[in-house]
Amino acid sequence: MVEVRAFRALRYSNIAPEGMGDVSSPPYDVFTPEIRRSFYERHPLNIVRLIQGEILDGEDGDAGRVGRAVEYLKDWRASGAMALDDTPALYPYRQRFVLPDGTRLERNAFFAVVKLEPYGAGEIHPHEQTFPKPKGYLFDLWGRSGAHLGPIFGFYDEPREAANRALKGAEKGAPIADFEDDGVRHTLWRCDDPAVIALAQESLRDREVFIADGHHRYETSLDLRDAVRADGAVEGGEADYTLMCLANVADPGMVILPTYRLLKKVSATTEEALAALAQKYDVLEEPAPEAGDCGRVAERLAALSGENGGASVFCLYDGGANVRYLIGRHDGDTSSVEEAVAALDVSRLHTEVVDGAFKASHEEGDIAFTPDPELAFSCTRNGECAAAVLLNPTPLESVCEIAKAGGKMPHKSTYFYPKIRTGLVVHAFAPPAGDSS
Repeated sequence: MVEVRAFRALRYSNIAPEGMGDVSSPPYDVFTPEIRRSFYERHPLNIVRLIQGEILDGEDGDAGRVGRAVEYLKDWRASGAMALDDTPALYPYRQRFVLPDGTRLERNAFFAVVKLEPYGAGEIHPHEQTFPKPKGYLFDLWGRSGAHLGPIFGFYDEPREAANRALKGAEKGAPIADFEDDGVRHTLWRCDDPAVIALAQESLRDREVFIADGHHRYETSLDLRDAVRADGAVEGGEADYTLMCLANVADPGMVILPTYRLLKKVSATTEEALAALAQKYDVLEEPAPEAGDCGRVAERLAALSGENGGASVFCLYDGGANVRYLIGRHDGDTSSVEEAVAALDVSRLHTEVVDGAFKASHEEGDIAFTPDPELAFSCTRNGECAAAVLLNPTPLESVCEIAKAGGKMPHKSTYFYPKIRTGLVVHAFAPPAGDSS
């Protein structure tokens, strides 16, 4: 049973709806140093100061920036720049956006808190692997802040769309956030109607939730719950719940983009890599697209996969005049969850191309990720990376099937687009973010 609950959000108090883009940001895990710095400079109250502060010269580790984040939070609460809502609510959230191919879409979701449960013990399912280092940082930051500072993006399957239909009524009122940033229009409302909240809760009670983005955040929330319990907190308190943004899988705006790999340090030339792949792939060579026309590679990848019975197809580009499309063979059996994971395009990409053929370095800074084909090609043309490998997106159905079976996909298997905005609402579970009473 998935337990969804309204909550008293910690929010910016004196920012107009159209100004919320200045104090919010994308999630920390898509930051580059340049993106992080741009949000620092956008507004002195930008949420980046809480979710991923800078490490200053002479500092070793995260203690300094965590300490500064906690002080910022205390100051902002004391000054009234951020305050808790008076009553619990759900927060309907709409994103309007344009895909790389020009398709216009909108995705409807809502912010709530969801009762935490361990993987495998209930109805909340992960689909990607996690790593200890990010969770250690989040545990310190969130634990000392007393807040789930960033939302987890989850999706559920509810064909009647009861929750979203009920919450639509809130959109007749004035939004509490309404701004456009990087091509996405973000609009947020607040709904504290008990009848609507009860209907939304009931519509998800017998459903399963799949984590789209935020696996590290979810697992950190579990660790914090256990730590708070160990300190004597009673069951059912705020730390038993975590912040989620929930969307219906049937929503037309549920989109997964591919995550292209930019290989900066490889141990094989393109010719050597192609020779190593000859037993498993047919190679089709075509002229490389001109700048501004790289989106057609995504169309070509989808077409070649369809023409070859759904085969794994990759586009390899090393900066030259031509691209090579690698058309996979020998997909093999996928009857077990392990075999299904191994047969995914993203799994084959890493096992056979990135690691097997190129022997690419995975050290920090030696491999980068992007959903933008123009960026992938430009980085290769200008010598920032040795090779770019493009692939088709992971199907949403595969995410659900593998997650329900208990499987874990490789890191960066999915790129749900657009990203949920951080800073629109915060879930306070203890001081200093929450009230001391």
